[in-house]
Amino acid sequence: MVGGGLTGIETASELAAQGRPVTLVCGGALGASLSNRGRRSVAKQLRRLEVTIAETAAVGEVRWDSVVLSDGAVLPSAATVWTAGFTVPDLAARSGLRTDELGRLLADETLTSIDDDRIVAAGDAAAPSGQPLRMSCQAAGPLGAQAAETVLARIAGDDPAALNQAFVGQCISIGRAGGTLQFARTEDTPVNLALGGRTTAAIKERICRGTLWTIRHEAAKPGSYFWLKGGNRPARTAQTQVAIT
Repeated sequence: MVGGGLTGIETASELAAQGRPVTLVCGGALGASLSNRGRRSVAKQLRRLEVTIAETAAVGEVRWDSVVLSDGAVLPSAATVWTAGFTVPDLAARSGLRTDELGRLLADETLTSIDDDRIVAAGDAAAPSGQPLRMSCQAAGPLGAQAAETVLARIAGDDPAALNQAFVGQCISIGRAGGTLQFARTEDTPVNLALGGRTTAAIKERICRGTLWTIRHEAAKPGSYFWLKGGNRPARTAQTQVAIT
């Protein structure tokens, strides 16, 4: 496994729980978005599953049968799974609209492109005020709903509402029987409080089931979707952010 983020952690734990030998090459801190307590909880459970954690190691090359680290060490690998980061489609960049360094559309707080008010961005492809939310379903779902509300407001001739979204934490599966629940402030910064173990696995399962129920309910009753509100957002605008950079 290459990548010590949440996707890498969950994938490594699933494979290890099936009895497969797994080395997780993090290229930095394990679970960088977590607090110290959250990282300790994740590491403890991964080691219980006999996952080898290489936090400081970085990958220099991936071969068909091995992974070469930046220090020249070679790790034999029957299969290498790459989870070292997210990317976004290049549609916005190819269109000539302004984007951030990862290709996310620069938008204002209503998710409207700063270059063309006929274009609205949502999910992981949006960078409102040049300050994108963490790539996750916890952010993408509400962003999609808020983008739709912006479109409906413009059709009705009303002023769209500004982005209003809050976070509560991160819930990570560690195999089928474990997990870590990292609590966070409403703006998505972690606090040094986390729960781990079987109870967390049950919570994560309920979250996944609840997400599917919400999608089905929205399809049956459009407009029923709701999300937590009240997270703090930066006061500066996307135009100001572009000027700074």
